[in-house]
Amino acid sequence: MASIMDKRNPALTTQERFCAMLIRAAMVRDVLLVLDKPFSILTNLRDARFIMESLRKLDDLVAETHIFDYSWEKGRYEGWNDTKS
Repeated sequence: MASIMDKRNPALTTQERFCAMLIRAAMVRDVLLVLDKPFSILTNLRDARFIMESLRKLDDLVAETHIFDYSWEKGRYEGWNDTKS
């Protein structure tokens, strides 16, 4: 993510913006991370692979993670076990 540190928010891709928000939240000690409808930000993703891989990179910095989403988005999460909740 070092490559985006000089960019302003409008210049970021949706994935870069999502990661920047995750990193910012992870800076809080023992953070309880709540993701509310992440696919409303990451509209171009077909499944939760990118979300889960991003969360795993911050695993040692986040105390708990909870994802809230619409029931019709359930299929996007299938096969991606969230071990933090």
